[in-house]
Amino acid sequence: MDFLSAMKRRFACKRYDQSNPLTEAEISQILEFGRLTPTSFGLEPWSFHAVVSGEKKEQLYRACFEQETVSTSAMTVAVLVHTAPYMDPDGRWVRERGGRFPGSLDFFVEDYRPYHTFLAEEGRIDCWLRSQGYLAIANMMTGARTMGIQSCAIEGFDEQKVLDVLGADPARWQVSLLASFGHPAEAEREKIRLSAEELVVFH
Repeated sequence: MDFLSAMKRRFACKRYDQSNPLTEAEISQILEFGRLTPTSFGLEPWSFHAVVSGEKKEQLYRACFEQETVSTSAMTVAVLVHTAPYMDPDGRWVRERGGRFPGSLDFFVEDYRPYHTFLAEEGRIDCWLRSQGYLAIANMMTGARTMGIQSCAIEGFDEQKVLDVLGADPARWQVSLLASFGHPAEAEREKIRLSAEELVVFH
């Protein structure tokens, strides 16, 4: 399925066919769509938690306000992103990530510093970090649909409970969002969207 067809045929699946699990290859491919997603300054401030075991899915189901899309999924992915202190331009973590790129580490840090200062002054660092996870989830969902797999983005969750289920330190990690994946146990629904004429403004 090509990209546009996948966009047109993906819907928020609330119930999956539990008799038709995802293969290891399918799971790896979906996660690869996330791994290759671009991030601001190439920092990759995230961790992907692929929840596939029945016990962990049940715990996550409760942490996500008992949404059936989690409990019936073949896999639910939680994207965690670092907390604001990790983004310090002079901190070890940023310097380690920046050191991967061609050119001078000092150039990377000084290029990044003004943007970090701007975000800090605006109180937007955590918002900026969480938004990175949305990019990864979007790519995973559309990519999954090209493989015949449906998905549902999940913004309804108790953050501390999700972190507890995943064994993640809240001083280091925060939850961006989650998405469930699997073969649907419900009929494909019509996509309802505004027309391009109603949405697009040319300048």
